[in-house]
Amino acid sequence: MSQPTASPDVATEAASRQPQLLRVLSAKTGTALIIGGIIGSGIFMVPSSVASQVGSPSLSLLVWIGGAVLSLAGALCFAELGAAIPESGGIYAFLRRAYGSDIVAYLFGWAFLFIIITGAMGAVATTFARYAGGLFEINDLWTERFVAVGCILFLTIMNCLGVKVGGRIINVFAFIKVGAVVGVIVLGAALGQGTEVSWTPLVQDRTGTDLLGGFSLAMLGALFAFNGWFFVTFISSEIKDPERSIPRSIFVGLGIVTVVYILANIVYLKVLSFDQLQQSQRVAADTMQILVGANGAMIISAVIMMTSFGTVNAQLLAAPRVYHAMANHGIFFKVVKYVHPRFRTPVVSIVFQGLWASVFALSGTYVQIIGFTTFFNYIFLTLAVIGLMLLRKKEPDLARPYRTWGYPITPILFLLISTGVLINVFITDYTRPLIGALLLCTGLPFYFYWKNRRGHVTSSD
Repeated sequence: MSQPTASPDVATEAASRQPQLLRVLSAKTGTALIIGGIIGSGIFMVPSSVASQVGSPSLSLLVWIGGAVLSLAGALCFAELGAAIPESGGIYAFLRRAYGSDIVAYLFGWAFLFIIITGAMGAVATTFARYAGGLFEINDLWTERFVAVGCILFLTIMNCLGVKVGGRIINVFAFIKVGAVVGVIVLGAALGQGTEVSWTPLVQDRTGTDLLGGFSLAMLGALFAFNGWFFVTFISSEIKDPERSIPRSIFVGLGIVTVVYILANIVYLKVLSFDQLQQSQRVAADTMQILVGANGAMIISAVIMMTSFGTVNAQLLAAPRVYHAMANHGIFFKVVKYVHPRFRTPVVSIVFQGLWASVFALSGTYVQIIGFTTFFNYIFLTLAVIGLMLLRKKEPDLARPYRTWGYPITPILFLLISTGVLINVFITDYTRPLIGALLLCTGLPFYFYWKNRRGHVTSSD
């Protein structure tokens, strides 16, 4: 009788004598992670800034449709990458494979930790604290900021206790998130009397002269609201049957979000006057106030707190796998390789991210944070999509369980739109991109140190 063979994770663990991450998450959890990662503060906070930046209802809705199209084009590309390269770290693994070098992938990981995901966490936690302040009459600014930090640190601890714990939280909050937006949509359709929406002309007098710059900045806000459609690729090594589960999770999750986002924006435009939409600090709460009164506004505020809470949890579950993968390749702090022997989570990586995100939360500047983080996020998403095209040429025989629909038109569409948005944002406001670039450059001395040390270790072996 033949002896049973060890699973890949068990075999790897035995060889390395280090606890490994386990494949215990289903496609359902992957889909919930996509929904949980996307629906957070964006759909409840960003519509007012989008409306202010473009100055007309038609352009406002067009921005959200454009964000959906760009996200879908990127998702189609990432479904191929995720199914073909089901490795922990997602974008980090794709960049490393496509460019044949550590440096581009390393810079992504450095930017992800110090700018992109931690900035996004700080922004979402700020939303949690802002709505908590409204419900519990917290009027002190610093108290509100410490509430945001408390949210991050609590979820940091929960995600250290096991990937299944974080996964269960994601599954529960994914339903709450979708239910919250659908509730606003249904009530808007059933009870809204509707304001007279001036859909034409497309460009109105109040749009302003800098139409292109305003549209690009508005797109950045919408893309932040759609951000998270690639999160499932970060936990590829913990997803069962990743070749099929990853594309399915991306398409189902993003499809659900796109439908509810477009419908929600139509409801906002129908229930609120455009001037009210532009000035609103809490769009969903103001909409519910008109539809069902103060109690409705309080209920939706409580729900938005929960959706923001769930998004921070999704970010804490997915992103630390990037730094853990970097450490395993010898280009990050060695301690980040540590996996807790009982909980099987990269606890150092999780704690590291939670602490830095708390710094962003203490700044408390929502709009500035999302513009700062989304700009750099799309730089690396663009590089990953270019990497997809490079891999098609470099590794034509690579097993691709899913191939990008509409290739090469789909990735070219993504590259044209994203590059255009990034260039226009830089022209409109170059200060924040330059500050981020300087922060990115601080990682280079560390990279060359770790690279050199790894070379010495290899040669000595």
